[in-house]
Amino acid sequence: RYMTLNAIANQLRYPSSHTHYYSCVMLFLFSDAKDEGVKEQVTRVLLERLIVHRPHPWGLMITFIELIKNQRYQFWSHSFTRCSTEIEKVFESVAKSCVPQTATGSLTTGAQ
Repeated sequence: RYMTLNAIANQLRYPSSHTHYYSCVMLFLFSDAKDEGVKEQVTRVLLERLIVHRPHPWGLMITFIELIKNQRYQFWSHSFTRCSTEIEKVFESVAKSCVPQTATGSLTTGAQ
């Protein structure tokens, strides 16, 4: 499963219909998974690529931003985002580097 998710993440590149398709596949796998472990693995694959030095591929950034900002995915409500303070800080740091926090809302609460 991990290798398959990595293969999908390898397709998240520059703006194209190909990238859009694989971004939708990754988001669908996250939203449709009944098992919390699958959601955690999707997040792990994306996060592993975002914690390295920039530049990040456009498709990777767009997919992660969609995952953390769209209420449909309820990203911040999953237990793996809050399992330890270190992990929580990593998620918040990556989220802030991907999407600047607005004065009216917080990324971790999902407020807009």
